[in-house]
Amino acid sequence: MPLLTHPLFTDFTKQTGIEIRFVTRPGYKDDELARLSAAVGAGTSPYDIVDFEDELTTYFSRAGYMFPLNDLLPADFWDDFSPAMKAYSDVWSTYQGELFRVIHNWEMPYWWYRKDWFDEKGVAIPTTWEEVRALGKVFTNEQKGVWASEDGLIKGGYMNVYLAWITLQAGGNPFDVGDAYKTALEYIYDLMHKDKVLNPASLDKDFSRLMNDYVADKVAFMRQWPTFYDVAHSSANTYWFKDEKAAVALPPVGPGGKANSTYTASWGFGLVKTAPNLDAAKEVIKFLVSPQTAAEMARTSYWYVSARKSVLAAVGDQGIPKLMKMYSDAGVVGIRPYHPRFFEAITILEDTATDFLADKIKLDESLNQAKSRLAQLA
Repeated sequence: MPLLTHPLFTDFTKQTGIEIRFVTRPGYKDDELARLSAAVGAGTSPYDIVDFEDELTTYFSRAGYMFPLNDLLPADFWDDFSPAMKAYSDVWSTYQGELFRVIHNWEMPYWWYRKDWFDEKGVAIPTTWEEVRALGKVFTNEQKGVWASEDGLIKGGYMNVYLAWITLQAGGNPFDVGDAYKTALEYIYDLMHKDKVLNPASLDKDFSRLMNDYVADKVAFMRQWPTFYDVAHSSANTYWFKDEKAAVALPPVGPGGKANSTYTASWGFGLVKTAPNLDAAKEVIKFLVSPQTAAEMARTSYWYVSARKSVLAAVGDQGIPKLMKMYSDAGVVGIRPYHPRFFEAITILEDTATDFLADKIKLDESLNQAKSRLAQLA
């Protein structure tokens, strides 16, 4: 059932007289930043409510574009959220004590693996970084183009995701360029060039190429977002798919401990302070983030699936919700590493890390360049 024709939405319109209309956001993230900046500066907005991602939160909040939501929410609002979702919201959706975004999805990189290959080789699922190192000798066959692991590490929004993941596992934030980040870079380099675990060609791949390689039987295990669930189960891959080809295990634990094994990224609803229909938009926000609406929206689309109690009760324990619950119950979900100038910061890390991993510069030079350039953002 299309969302806007759902009885919950039509009843809301009948009761309030407020008609909700969804508009597809045009362009890329930086385009939207420029678009909203110009509109707010002119005292207006192309939207009343925005559904926006982590990358834009650091700018929308600090620029003062968003209307605070604290007073719009009931006192027991956060009781419906998992502790990890609340902790994440405190970092990514709150600025100077004001909440400016309520997240509606809860996406994390999962550890996908070829259970059929592991069973055939008699190899146990790795539980530590060191055990991962040993898998190059088991699975990698460069002549056949098969690698133990692969990732999408091309610059421009992909490399930084992996850097954050591994540095979190090392126990730190990559933007600090501290000991944990150094450990992470050394580990990635060794997986590529010494242990023959991680395909160096990952530096030129995005997530689509990664998933294509996995389905083409070129990869034994990978870190990948929930979107791979749909890819693996799609009609286009019926010829290939079996449950044991796209199994999911908990991520191997790094020096930072189990609680830092993966992290989430989210989109969420925020209210533009210069919204043309501000009062009506306040009522819509309250409606959209309520437990009842959140549950119904999750039933309609996985785009709205999160670890909220109301949502998990609505969508059951299959597919991505089952994996989400497994990871949440295991306590392996940490907070995505944060920087107040996210766009500029990730570009710096991607540039300097890629040069090191591609053997263009030494590790110390990569770290020094990253520190120097990040310091200029302060």
